[in-house]
Amino acid sequence: MPLSTLLRGRRLRALRNGRRLPRALAVGLAAGALAAGPASAAFADGPPAGWTADLGPRLVKVHMSSSGFSLPSRVHAGFIDFRTTTNDAQGHTLQGVQLHKGVSFSRLLADLRQATSQTPSTSAAGIRAAARDATVVGGAAVEPSTFVSVSIPLTAGTYYFFDFNQLFVPGGKVTAHKLLVHGTFDTDTPAFGATITQVETKNGPRFIAPRHIDTDSTILIRNRADEIHEALFSRVNNGVTDATLQKYFDLTAQGKTAPNPFAENAQRGAAAMSPGRIELLHFDPRGGHYALLCFIPDDKSGIPHAFLGMHKVIRLS
Repeated sequence: MPLSTLLRGRRLRALRNGRRLPRALAVGLAAGALAAGPASAAFADGPPAGWTADLGPRLVKVHMSSSGFSLPSRVHAGFIDFRTTTNDAQGHTLQGVQLHKGVSFSRLLADLRQATSQTPSTSAAGIRAAARDATVVGGAAVEPSTFVSVSIPLTAGTYYFFDFNQLFVPGGKVTAHKLLVHGTFDTDTPAFGATITQVETKNGPRFIAPRHIDTDSTILIRNRADEIHEALFSRVNNGVTDATLQKYFDLTAQGKTAPNPFAENAQRGAAAMSPGRIELLHFDPRGGHYALLCFIPDDKSGIPHAFLGMHKVIRLS
């Protein structure tokens, strides 16, 4: 599969035994560090274990289609649960951002169009500009077979949500939905049973994650790296390993033909978020082995992180 096709196609596709973050700590982090912008380390170390709370996330149901989607105009601050579905085979990605002072959505959109360029140097410049101009707060990548629910901590302020997949549609219009978040951050972190951490290593960006995840539980995803990352799941063929995936990406990048390790074109999971952010993912795909992937371009080389080794084969059940 040519690199350009893969890059275009990447976007076309019960809380038990959990732990919670004490509300006082969550409120303090959200009001302080989260409000600080992209340099914030809010929640990056993850919630401590052993705390139970009564308050749950706010629920926003989002059905996405080629005609768009709708959101409420206002929600109360806290963990907002975006329950996302679609009937469209090509899939959709609900992406949330908070613009930095003096930045318009049209300016951010220009950054993102650069970031999705097929020219690596342009892509690198675009993702650096996007990181400068906005805090990327997370979201959901969804396709018809699997609903995807993400809980995102949002403090008071103005946020914009849009369908990131529209950036890959020739002539596609990207519509921004403004979401006003008001009030005091007063919810506790939803329970979670597994953790995926995005980190930077001497060999490049990587995922730290268990080899097996029970999808009856919610997954905490935390970005402890210094770049924007996402966490997408795509089912792989029997016997595929991380070495198999890396060989495929290496050969694809060289324009050579390689056996396709993927059992599907569809992807689902957690959309992009800035360093220091967290989001919680709950979904229920069919059981099997999946590649956990990040296709966000590297802010130096412009190469998608998956090609640099940011992938991990995980069994979901």
